[in-house]
Amino acid sequence: MKEYQETYIANLKRIAVLADLSGEISGDAKAFLQERSRKFQESRKLVAENTQLLRSYLMPVLDDIISAEEGEVEDLAEFACCLAPGVKQLDLLLNYDIHNALIAFARHWKRRDMLIRELYLCGMALFYMQNFMARAGKQVYSWKMRMMFGEAASYLKYYDEIEDPETRGYIHRSMGNLTLADTWEDKEGGRRKIKDIRRSLQVLTDPSYHQKTPSLPWDLYIYKSHQERMTAVDFMRRGYQSPVLVREIMESAEFVRERQQEDSKERGQEPLVRWKVQYEAILYHCGIRTLPELLLQMEKFYVARKDDDYSEDGIWQNIYLPGLYAEYITYQEDFLQKKKEVVGHMYRMMVRYVRNAPNNQLNTRLLHTLITILASFQEYPDGISQKDFLMNLLACRNPDIYAYLYMTGEVCGILMEEALGRMPEAFVGVLSCRTPEEVRKRGPELVQFAKESGMLHDIGTILFADMVALAGREWMKEERKMYAYHVYVGEIILSRCASTRPYAQTALGHHRFYDETGGYPDDYSRKENPCQAVTDLVSVAGFLVSAVSDVACSPRRALSLEEAIGEAGKQAGKQLNPDFVGLLLGLQERLERYFADGRLAAYERAFELLRM
Repeated sequence: MKEYQETYIANLKRIAVLADLSGEISGDAKAFLQERSRKFQESRKLVAENTQLLRSYLMPVLDDIISAEEGEVEDLAEFACCLAPGVKQLDLLLNYDIHNALIAFARHWKRRDMLIRELYLCGMALFYMQNFMARAGKQVYSWKMRMMFGEAASYLKYYDEIEDPETRGYIHRSMGNLTLADTWEDKEGGRRKIKDIRRSLQVLTDPSYHQKTPSLPWDLYIYKSHQERMTAVDFMRRGYQSPVLVREIMESAEFVRERQQEDSKERGQEPLVRWKVQYEAILYHCGIRTLPELLLQMEKFYVARKDDDYSEDGIWQNIYLPGLYAEYITYQEDFLQKKKEVVGHMYRMMVRYVRNAPNNQLNTRLLHTLITILASFQEYPDGISQKDFLMNLLACRNPDIYAYLYMTGEVCGILMEEALGRMPEAFVGVLSCRTPEEVRKRGPELVQFAKESGMLHDIGTILFADMVALAGREWMKEERKMYAYHVYVGEIILSRCASTRPYAQTALGHHRFYDETGGYPDDYSRKENPCQAVTDLVSVAGFLVSAVSDVACSPRRALSLEEAIGEAGKQAGKQLNPDFVGLLLGLQERLERYFADGRLAAYERAFELLRM
């Protein structure tokens, strides 16, 4: 690689170290904040250096990739691989851009082997990008992924002309990965996935291909394809059944189960619990097990867990398994009550498990698994509410995000108290208040609602935390578009349960401009939000807190409160509600007092929750 590429990667790795919040929490929040500020400043310098390196050396080459020399192309290919080595990405978007450029180079110069490889690698970059979007329920990059993998797989017809075994391997891997471009949540997509897996297995089990390229890991390819077909159980959960699918998924389930047992004997360990549970679920959906039998098996697997196991499988067993169990008890209405105590026990143990995590700050896998189980979270009147779960257990796992949310909630409370005295009519309709008089009467309740709205409005950013913290250069336009989908994540999470549903529209609409000429998302309607006034309040509070905050990946410095209020004034009537912006000047002294130690108090609260 070239010197600038090595420097760029070294800077990315250093930024990852600076962003790492793992380890024991600080007993001194003030010292922790001072250290965070120092790290932000160092990260900001590295981000600026990396941005300049790309502008000076990389972008000119990518802009004229056709004219690149062979050595430059080889350096770019190596650079791209170092940017996204497997599942651990240092700079996914840059990896994608480079592979895209190399595709153009290969097409122009008719480099077939290189084209097949780059199509596959570009498809993999799109797969990881789509993983972000899937959290928001959006299939943004799926069609591009299908095009990349599909084109690479189409070279199967030239298989005998292609002599390089590695290139042949990319063809088979692309065939197998076509299934990644669709989701089991969509009926047509699920059918395409089944068809793609079937076609891939037909080729992979054809002896003629084994004879032509004996050096390829055929057993691994076949095993991975059967594992992928086992995930069709998600399609069955959505009600899709057919005799052919039952036969095929059972064939794959038995294949994987036998392989798992063989591998576990060699390692002297039990097969992974997740595959055991998936096997039992397949037996249920294929009509071999009854629902009570499936639930009993899941309870046995849960009881066998170790509550001090924080490995990937331990996290799955302690957190994901209760979430899956909570989903299956909805399949038969009477089980919701019959299994109430079981689910309650699982949730209580989950809270204890998370509280006792040795890495009692940020653990990405733990955090993402907690978010995932919210899709089936069951609220009971006398049990754990999703609102408490989010505010007191999940958000504090990332103290930086928690501090921003907590401060936004506190500023919302300050603004609401002032607004209730000066313009109570603005909140008619919120929490079903019918008159200004009722608004005044329910003032404390509305202030608390505003605080909680601020606290929960950006909960979707938790799933994008790494994208922000590990940013090693100024964001590209595509990354800003990706991040904008965090509002859908928040809306999805909050809309599921009664305790959080009132905050869902604020999560969706807090970035949409007051005059609806900008911001996001475009499909948000202010008129359909019964709590739009509170959403506007949150937008003003969030704008203010963000403006005075120090963020490592941002090229701008934190503003003073006076400067931040001035910037809010410039956006009054456009991005922000002018009535609520107008409250800021009269509250400047009170806000100054709050911001004097508000950030410290927010981190202290996060650490307090982490120690509980």
